[in-house]
Amino acid sequence: MKPSSRYALAGLALIAGTVASPCLPVIGAATPAMAASAPAADAPLTLKILKVEGNNAITTADIMAALPYHVGDTVTREQLDAGVQKVADLYKAKNLGAKFSEKERFVKNTVQFYLVIEEQAPSAAPAPAPFVLDKVEFVGNKQVPTAELEAATKLHPGATVTAEAATADTVAIQKVYQKHNLGVQIQPVATQPNHDNHVVLTYQITEK
Repeated sequence: MKPSSRYALAGLALIAGTVASPCLPVIGAATPAMAASAPAADAPLTLKILKVEGNNAITTADIMAALPYHVGDTVTREQLDAGVQKVADLYKAKNLGAKFSEKERFVKNTVQFYLVIEEQAPSAAPAPAPFVLDKVEFVGNKQVPTAELEAATKLHPGATVTAEAATADTVAIQKVYQKHNLGVQIQPVATQPNHDNHVVLTYQITEK
């Protein structure tokens, strides 16, 4: 007689934790250029000043290394904007949130460029406390001794309880019944009698 098993991990659904999504960079609108009239977006300009402000999580040296231009280079306003995106990508790669704004000052055919960074504090929630097993119970097993089921399973008092571990033990119980050529239906249920992170794991067994 082949065993059948039905997994109802309703109690163990409490074990699932939450993972906060990382705060991704947001590029803010550039501030108006500090000049009466800004040059065309593709007009060549000599980069006279390049400064970064507001960064703490990432060093200025790393940000400068990410920028594709340096003081003395010939750049366009389009290239300056593209460089800001490179810095945004750097923050994103490090799972850091930030907003970016630009301040530009044009003097004849030169540009003074200031990148202002507003870093966002991480919002990750603290990890939930692990669930600790206080007791394992086997209910409904009449043809297979409890001692044999305890020997076949790995979750014991004091262990950390996960849905995966309970499922593995459920399969182990199923194999014991298969060895005895007995059919079985198994329903593991985790409860929290004291409403804390300690659980009692009960295997409700229906023999066939």
